[in-house]
Amino acid sequence: MRVIERTFSDNQQCPTVLVANLHVTADVATNLSRMEAVIEVAHRKGANIVIFPELCVTGYVWDDEDSGDVMQLLEQGENSAVSATINRIRDSLSDNQRGLEYVFYNNVRRKDGAFYNSTFVLNRSIDYNQEEFIYDKVFLPPLEQRYFRQGTDKRLAIETKWGTFGFLICYDLCFVELAKHYAFQDHVDAIVTMAHWRSEAVREYASMNIMTDHYYGYLWDLMNSSKAAYNQVWSLAANAVGPHDVNGNYFWGGSGIWAPSGLSIVQASNITAELILVHNLDIQGQLSRERDDFNYRIDFSRFYNHIDQQDSTPQRLS
Repeated sequence: MRVIERTFSDNQQCPTVLVANLHVTADVATNLSRMEAVIEVAHRKGANIVIFPELCVTGYVWDDEDSGDVMQLLEQGENSAVSATINRIRDSLSDNQRGLEYVFYNNVRRKDGAFYNSTFVLNRSIDYNQEEFIYDKVFLPPLEQRYFRQGTDKRLAIETKWGTFGFLICYDLCFVELAKHYAFQDHVDAIVTMAHWRSEAVREYASMNIMTDHYYGYLWDLMNSSKAAYNQVWSLAANAVGPHDVNGNYFWGGSGIWAPSGLSIVQASNITAELILVHNLDIQGQLSRERDDFNYRIDFSRFYNHIDQQDSTPQRLS
């Protein structure tokens, strides 16, 4: 698998981050094998943090007439059913302040008789099955509502020596309040998004001679950039790439890293699987430099009132 390497700074105390732009299949064994291959690359290349796409164990769900095939796949890939591989990855992690320390991945989990679309944190010092280290997807698109139960409004923010990370899953990206809560209430330095974000949708404005058939892909790039810029935080995002095994829907890829300015510093292919590896990513230092230059969060915090506390009545214009 191709590896795209960049070096952000000379500060070797900063983390090396690997973002996996993967083609995820509808075969659990294949996906687990690919995950372990990525982990091997991460160890060899000196990564400290690895980020996988959404549903990286089972692949994305599809419109199954009786839901039987999808439910069977989810059952097969449910997190406890693949614990041998997950434990092997966790046990390979470093606990001596060097090497690979964190793996962020997303998978199906069963709780209270239902399936959840959940993000997990692997680290030698924590139990990845504990609720305080799990984030359940809050915003489910209609297709996922057939298979998953909606998460609560419980957010997940973890503190590391390189900064504090918050987590979103795919469709969550469309809802700006969730990211804002991470930035302004949880004071995260970076928001990690794991996704199976599609590419193809048509938007056309014929009289203006404007048309795109990759509108969803455009939104992925736009929303990751704006999430970073609006909140002045890093955006680290891993997306699946390539066609779905069953229905052929194409996923955009474009995994990448966006600085607090909103500028993309590196982005993966929209066509092929590849790994993005950025050495010495100065998460807190760059954040401080950009806010020192211009910190509009100060004015926002000073004047902002929660929307539900405001009185707003549409005014009719004559």
